[in-house]
Amino acid sequence: MAIFNDARWELRHKLSQRMNNDAILGVVASPGSGSFVCATTHWEKADDYFNEWVEVYCYSGTGVGTSAKPTDWDNATHTLTSLPAATLTDGDLVEIHQTYTVEELNSAINEAIDRVALAALQDRVDESLTMTAGTYLYALPTHLVSVIDLYMSDTNGAWLDEDPIDPRYYRWVKRTSGIMIEFIGDLYAPVTGTTLRIVGQASPSKLDTDTEETPIDPEYIIQRAKSILHQSRVRGNNEESKWHANQEGIAAAKARALALNLDTGIKGRAVVDM
Repeated sequence: MAIFNDARWELRHKLSQRMNNDAILGVVASPGSGSFVCATTHWEKADDYFNEWVEVYCYSGTGVGTSAKPTDWDNATHTLTSLPAATLTDGDLVEIHQTYTVEELNSAINEAIDRVALAALQDRVDESLTMTAGTYLYALPTHLVSVIDLYMSDTNGAWLDEDPIDPRYYRWVKRTSGIMIEFIGDLYAPVTGTTLRIVGQASPSKLDTDTEETPIDPEYIIQRAKSILHQSRVRGNNEESKWHANQEGIAAAKARALALNLDTGIKGRAVVDM
């Protein structure tokens, strides 16, 4: 399986450009209160062209995260005015969207990731649990979906041997608070200060910030997110809704086909629903 590392902002730009060129990118120059100059060639548009676009958003630079609604475009000076008024910084990178807001695009990307949460599993190693003598029950870290092997360190952090702990020495216990690992006292005694290494699998994480990356195939994410966005615009039986419904079906079919290549299968012991 190929390894990908697309950040959320990269996925959003790819997605919006595939949504009927919903976004164009630019570089801020001569910023003022609620305005800036964008000399980028593909912003060469008639006066007021961007007035009805839904959002201008700074995705990189000092003003990162700043969002506003375009209210005026003067092509002679290449000046965009927006509200609420904010002052960006020379060199900040911006994206301007015609139909879909940054929040909608980000939400669609995360929903696409959620759709393959139990298929596109990622290998994980967790070393967050420290043992205590006389304590035999430990909460399993909640991000794990399956556990393959357990290893134990010594009190200095060195791993005792290359072999995992014998599965006969522990068992899984379900509590209202979640899944627990219980060491069987007659067979294995935890030592204070040792660390438990859990080798397993976890679901791919949703992207909460623009700089977070995902190992999931970006083409799957884009096609699934496209289907979600088109579906959100089906609001009746008019021609526009029919077009969105048709595009939703095309993107969904592509996403389903791509998702088949993401399924890694569960290794070891599944611990999400015992």
